[in-house]
Amino acid sequence: MIIRAARPHQNYTVVHNELIEDQSLTWKARGILVYLLSKPDHWRTTAAHLASQSPEGIHSVRAALQQLERAGYVRRIKKQNTRGQWSTYTVIFDRPQPVDNYVEKVGYLSTAGVRFSDVG
Repeated sequence: MIIRAARPHQNYTVVHNELIEDQSLTWKARGILVYLLSKPDHWRTTAAHLASQSPEGIHSVRAALQQLERAGYVRRIKKQNTRGQWSTYTVIFDRPQPVDNYVEKVGYLSTAGVRFSDVG
């Protein structure tokens, strides 16, 4: 039996149970996803920074990010500006998205519930 301590009233993150119970993800990937979802929109980070926040090495963090991408929780979108420079935007979802449903739908990125982060 689990007995919970008092629930916090501030400084906490709410996530879907579907994410927490997704058995296709490792515990490491779930933890990184919750960490990313806890950050504000347009927050910037790198795989190296994520690795510095835990005992995981950078290769382990990159593997977890790839796992999240394959599962539909993370999408990387590359865009080229008028000067030919490329930027990568990472979209973080709290529920898995169909793998082929994000590339062409630029308007989809501005909808509510989508988390933007620059994860390199």
